[in-house]
Amino acid sequence: MSVWEPWDADEGELADLRIVRERIPVTMRPALLDWLYNRLHGSYSSTSSEVVNDLQSALRISLGFDRGTVNTGDLVDVIEARGEKTLLRVADWIIAQFERDPFNNIPQEVADLEWHLDTAMSGVRVASADRGFRLALRLPEGVEEALQIAVDVGPRIAGQHLAKALRQVQSLDPDTSAAMTEAIRAVEAAAGPVVLPKDKRLQLSKIVQSLKDKPNWTLGLQRRDDGVPDHHAVLIGMMETLAFAQQDRHAGEAPTIQEAMAHAMLAATLVGWFSTGVVHMNES
Repeated sequence: MSVWEPWDADEGELADLRIVRERIPVTMRPALLDWLYNRLHGSYSSTSSEVVNDLQSALRISLGFDRGTVNTGDLVDVIEARGEKTLLRVADWIIAQFERDPFNNIPQEVADLEWHLDTAMSGVRVASADRGFRLALRLPEGVEEALQIAVDVGPRIAGQHLAKALRQVQSLDPDTSAAMTEAIRAVEAAAGPVVLPKDKRLQLSKIVQSLKDKPNWTLGLQRRDDGVPDHHAVLIGMMETLAFAQQDRHAGEAPTIQEAMAHAMLAATLVGWFSTGVVHMNES
């Protein structure tokens, strides 16, 4: 979907407009509340008890209404009062009930929300889920594309693990530990056949140790005549950073979403490198 930009905006303004903002920017809140109202109301500005009950069951929350229809304005007020997390989960629940039509078109109800999220550069966006839709965290421009390239060029199993990591870091309620685990598995699946082709039980620690033991592993990138940068050291550093990051497996704290996202991007780079021959044995 194209995002509206002022016709006379200079490069500085355009750069600012493309910065990912908070999940519900203050300028977008009225539009989001109106969208929720229009999606939830039935006849006579009321919401049926069936919709309210479905909403409460799906989100596992009590909105405090008695049985029967409720005033839609009151319902939206209660949802808003519960905070950003509830607002976005209700929006996510609503769009999850829509699907693309037989011609692969997006329903207008979903397109309306997508336009506001994209134009406001909200920290969340509408993402496709098979033929349906869900909300997902918005990554900075170019990051998701780079991750997708690694998914596409890597071995099928590596791509599957990396795709799972990407889904986790984009989830409204991400499992950061799972994201990091999937990222590590993706690198194991891509690097293992290159470094230890006969090993059927690949582990990142074994792959790293094998790379350390053979200093002629290098990267297909240019260096200065004096050998700087040391590509073997760069590769080992990236692999060890990946292995060391998951401290919660050893009684450490769970990673933050920023750490998990960085972990996934690092893994994507390594998957891409091992899958396209950038990492290779220097025979000279």
